[in-house]
Amino acid sequence: MSTPTDQLLSEFIDAWNAGARPQVEDYLQRAVPGERDELAERLEDWLLVAPSPAYDAQALASIRAEPGYVGALAEIEAVGLWPEVLPRLRERAGLKLRELAGRITAAFGLPGEEARAEGYLERMEAGDLDASRVSRRLLDALGTALGVPAADLLRAGGVRPAAAPGQALFRAERYAAASFEADLEALSRAALTPAPEPMDELDRLFVGGPDA
Repeated sequence: MSTPTDQLLSEFIDAWNAGARPQVEDYLQRAVPGERDELAERLEDWLLVAPSPAYDAQALASIRAEPGYVGALAEIEAVGLWPEVLPRLRERAGLKLRELAGRITAAFGLPGEEARAEGYLERMEAGDLDASRVSRRLLDALGTALGVPAADLLRAGGVRPAAAPGQALFRAERYAAASFEADLEALSRAALTPAPEPMDELDRLFVGGPDA
């Protein structure tokens, strides 16, 4: 037999999946006061693994018009720093860090890796990860969870588009005269550096390079 809490949870899930952008606070207010804590816990558990909502064009346009979203995009253009942008986007999406970690591990089929994913996300928000080493697949998943294009997240990390072929050739020619001794020194340092630990799938997503 279903309870009022079951009914509210079911309504929230249906609204979420339909892209109606339900607010947790609204459903908690509708709950019986003595059952609000239980509903909050069940909503939180579900949101950890919730799929991305099926937003229609009108909902997407509404999201993009929100002051928080517009402000975040302005921050991306003006500052281009993940520590400034990512927390704002996550707060706008109504996600705690561990909830976002749950979305990421669910998207890539990595159960049990939520704590490690949360640690990586903390490093991203602190600016301790090299944005150029983050997988495009991860940026796509983050963009879906946060409601922004992956390209905007890439720009927020300070990564610019690759140079055009002509520009790349010019740079190659410019630096072709670097000294042979400097090349040997760099090779020697590389040879003496211990090999890194093998990376698993989660590591590859965060630090394995854009094509990982």
